[in-house]
Amino acid sequence: MRIAWLSSKNLGENLSSISQTQLANGLSSRGHVVDFYSPGTIPNSEFNHHSISRSDMRGFQARSVVKNLHKHLEEINTADVVLIDWTLFSIASKIKPRVILIDRSPPADRGFLSKLQWYFWKKAWKKASMGATVSDAHTNFVVKKTKFNSLEIKSIPAGVDLELFQSNEKSDRIKLAYHGKVDVNRGVMALPMILAGLQSNGIDASLHIHGKGDAIKRLKNITLDGLEVSESVSQQEIASLLSGYDVGFLPMPENDVWSLASPLKRSEYLASGMVICGIYHGGHYIEESGEWLQLFNQETFIKDSVKWITSLDRSRLTSLQQQSREYAEKNLSWSHSVDVLESMILS
Repeated sequence: MRIAWLSSKNLGENLSSISQTQLANGLSSRGHVVDFYSPGTIPNSEFNHHSISRSDMRGFQARSVVKNLHKHLEEINTADVVLIDWTLFSIASKIKPRVILIDRSPPADRGFLSKLQWYFWKKAWKKASMGATVSDAHTNFVVKKTKFNSLEIKSIPAGVDLELFQSNEKSDRIKLAYHGKVDVNRGVMALPMILAGLQSNGIDASLHIHGKGDAIKRLKNITLDGLEVSESVSQQEIASLLSGYDVGFLPMPENDVWSLASPLKRSEYLASGMVICGIYHGGHYIEESGEWLQLFNQETFIKDSVKWITSLDRSRLTSLQQQSREYAEKNLSWSHSVDVLESMILS
C-alpha cells in the first residue's frame, strides 16, 4: 500500500520525531511504500523522505509547512492513505485519499500561542474521521474535549529500539539519570536534591543529566559531587550511556499534556535495564508494572525517591533491573506500535 505522511516535525533533529521515524520505518519494512513529507533530513531511513521548508519563526512554522506542501499535492494524492499531524490538518480538505489524523501530543506551548494552537487542535479533531493518540488517557482526553467517537481512535504508545537500547554491566556506584528537554517546568531542579539526599544517607551516587533547556545553566551552577550536566547527545550515544545507568527519572508534573503522554524516555530507561522514579500521573503510569516503576506524589517526590533508592541493595536493584528489561522486551518493541498503526491503515 502507498502511504503518505505529512508532518511538521524536523526529522533527524527533533527528539520527538523519533516515534514517527520508527513507525515509518516499521511500515516500510512490512512492504508498504511510505513517502514522508517534513522538514529536516533523515539518513539511512527505509522510507522515502521529502524535505519540506519550514519557517524558523514560532507561530508560523506549521503554516509555512502547509504552504510548501501544496507544491506536492499532486503526488500526495496518488497515495492510498494519508497520515497528517494535527498541526497540518488544515490541508486535509485538499487531500483525496482516506486521511488519518496523527496526534502525538496536544499543544504544549504557553500564553497566546497556546490558545491559538488549542483552537487548531480542536478544529483538526472535529474535521477528522479517524485518529491516533499515544495513550488511553490521551484518547479519553480527546473524546472529552471534542466529543470524537472513541471507536475511531487507536492508541499508539512510544516503543523503543531494543537492539540499540541494551542493558550492560552496572558499576558499584548508583548512577541516576535524566535525558530529554531540561526545562524548569519539567521538574528537573528536584533531581540534584535527590542526589544530595542519597549522599547524606551514605549512598555512593552520581546524577547524569543530558539535554537542552532553560534549566541547564542553573544546574551547571550547582556545586555537588557527582552531578554531571551535558548538552544533548545523539540517540546512539544516549543508548550507550543509559546502558550503564541504574535509575531513570520522570519528574514532569501533572498537567494537560504530560498526564496524557507516552514518554519515549520511559521506554528507553526500561530497555536499558533501569528502574524508574517519577511523579504519579497517567502519563507515567504503566498498568501491571512491577516494583521497577516507582511513582510518588509530587509533594513527596524528593523524599520518597531518596527513601526508596536508599532501601535497595545492589542485589535487589539488579533483580529489578533484569525485570525492567524483560518487560521492555515483551511489551515495548516498536513492532507492537506498528501493528496498531498498520491495522488502522488497512481497515
